[in-house]
This record gives sequence, C-alpha cells and structure tokens, in this order.
Amino acid sequence: MNRKQIILEYRTSGLLKGHRPSIVFLKQNRGQIYKEGTADFIMSIGKENLHFQRLSFFMKRLVPNKDFSFSLSRIKSYNLRQINLAVKCLTLYTVEKFYLEVYFYANTRDTYESEMNIASVIKILEERGVKEV
Repeated sequence: MNRKQIILEYRTSGLLKGHRPSIVFLKQNRGQIYKEGTADFIMSIGKENLHFQRLSFFMKRLVPNKDFSFSLSRIKSYNLRQINLAVKCLTLYTVEKFYLEVYFYANTRDTYESEMNIASVIKILEERGVKEV
C-alpha cells in the first residue's frame, strides 16, 4: 500500500474531511470509543473534531457509512509510544475515562508525511491544553 498516493488521491478529489491527513489503523479495545475490528482509516483534524474516514480492506476506497468523528473537547490527555520498530501508538484519553488507541506505521519511506501530520495533530492538541501522560 502506497500511503502517500492514497492520501494524494483523496486530497485532490476533495473527499477528505479536515486537515493533516494520516493513514492509521484502529483495533478493537476496551476503550469504549471504537468497538469494531481492526481497520484502516484516514485520520484528519478539523476545527472541533478528529475525523476518521474508513478505508476498504483491499482496494483502499473510502467507506463513508463506517466513518466517525471524535470531539477534540473530550480529549484530556494523550500518550505516544513505540510498539515495535515499524509501529507507533497514539492513545487519546477522554474526560469520561475512555480511550482510543490510534496505531500508525513509522520509519518507512511512505510514512514520513503521516508521521509529520500526527506530530502536527499532537501539537494542536497541546495548544488546546491536552497534556502528555
């Protein structure tokens, strides 16, 4: 999967919500925010929401009925950790004590833009008063 090409295709077609798009994947967890199985998403940040646009498994086409948004005002803190050499995890904690684990690939040629955009999202969150734990 060429992540740069996928982002560029949807950016030029005008189908992306928000800014700073990154290809991420979510897994089912006990955090009470995302309850489905593992899936790829395009994560982007808007004025008041973090948007997750679902990508189909093989063709990497948008699946609009599986999209969801997450209010930035709910985010209380975050944690960024390295899972292994190629995967990082950004965990977002809410005021209600729920959490969302956002996994993304790192340290490869086609993930540089996604890594920089996630760093920008973290910077925007910090400007809004979100603390790192």
